[in-house]
Amino acid sequence: MKKFILIVLGLLFTTEIITAQAPQNPISILRYNDNFKAFKNDSTKIGTEKLKYMSLGKNTFLSVGGEVREVYQYFENQNFGDVPPTFKEVSTGQVWHRIMAHANLEIGSDVRVFFQLNNTLRLFNPNPLTPEIDENALSVHQAFLDWNINKNWQLRLGRQEMGYGNNRILTFREGPNTRLTFDAAILKYKNAKRKFDFLAVSPVISKPEAFDDESLKDFVMGVYANEVVVPKQFLLDYYFLNFTSDQRKYNYVAGKENRQNYGFRVFSQNPTFNYELEGTYQTGTFNEQKINAFGLSADVNYKLSEKNNVIVGVAGNYISGDKDRTDNVLNTYNLIFSKPSYGLAAPIGSSNIENINPYIKLNPTKKLFLQAGVYFMQRNSNQDGTYSPGMAQLRPNREKLYASTNREIGTQYSLETNYILNNHISFAADFAYFQAGQYVKETGKGQNITYLSFKSSLKF
Repeated sequence: MKKFILIVLGLLFTTEIITAQAPQNPISILRYNDNFKAFKNDSTKIGTEKLKYMSLGKNTFLSVGGEVREVYQYFENQNFGDVPPTFKEVSTGQVWHRIMAHANLEIGSDVRVFFQLNNTLRLFNPNPLTPEIDENALSVHQAFLDWNINKNWQLRLGRQEMGYGNNRILTFREGPNTRLTFDAAILKYKNAKRKFDFLAVSPVISKPEAFDDESLKDFVMGVYANEVVVPKQFLLDYYFLNFTSDQRKYNYVAGKENRQNYGFRVFSQNPTFNYELEGTYQTGTFNEQKINAFGLSADVNYKLSEKNNVIVGVAGNYISGDKDRTDNVLNTYNLIFSKPSYGLAAPIGSSNIENINPYIKLNPTKKLFLQAGVYFMQRNSNQDGTYSPGMAQLRPNREKLYASTNREIGTQYSLETNYILNNHISFAADFAYFQAGQYVKETGKGQNITYLSFKSSLKF
């Protein structure tokens, strides 16, 4: 009952204040990047505009915001029908509830404090909670300080979300119910053409109760840079990140991991034809093993029609898995903290995988966005299993670890829709059907997966 009360109160409060406001500036997915400066000296603010740039004294301003997201999901044959004995149902529906509220305090032109609370709940599913994803009763999701040292340098200290590049190595993880955040110290440099982030971060481990989150288990240190080589034609990211952890397992073997990531990303931002290529090489040690792993991702697309923004493209990944279980080298690519690359239908992450993904995007109306695609997937190595987006090995199980030499994971058909009513309210519906391949069938029940979701979001 308490969960229902929280949801209802959140929806009523958010709906009331948003309906009083006309659409204004777009709201960023990383809320500390919101740009409401147009309201700083505006005396005609209405609705939630009044919560932006409230003066607290000489050159000190407070802005308040929030969001509510409700998602209904249905899974038929979750994880291809292979679930733990503690599960009561293989096919089930559930509701994900998320409410977040934040405050942004600007003190002069050099100091900013950002604070955000998070509440996520899962309803109507009798199965055990998925750790770190489904539920977090109440948490301090973000709490950091920005200090602008001068016009080029900034220091950010505290708990914060982050997203780099195309979210393939460090991201806030928007899809799952509980977003990922980090305890971090980041020294930022930027000029007209270049940006450098020198960072030391530890991911926050989300727990289901109030204010019980943990940190300082895994660590990432390094630098992430962005450079405009040729405007719109050739943009470049490059990074070095050192990952240390004793939390992960490869082929169910636990150990101490010290992994170095050397990466680049080249991409364009043209009106019609665009490309992206990202590569990461990983070295280091896992227990007594040497690490020698890599990942390659590519995307090429072309806008066929300006009228409805019809874009056709093809993307793909070629990401290493362990080649030989008898040698002293680990070739399994570590996703570090990346986004779910193939949606939420199947627990498959971008490790030990090869895939091709032709797709099409279009806007039938100005407010409606559609994307349809197909993922053809197979293992990179038949000596290694498949891993979830959180790097948990789900297939095969310990008893069938090397039972299958087949590489075919299967084919996923997906349709994603998004209707943006205004800058504050949006609706989405997603569908996916995963046709299990021979490897999935040989290492478990191998049932096909059907996935449906309906989402509504309100932000101010």
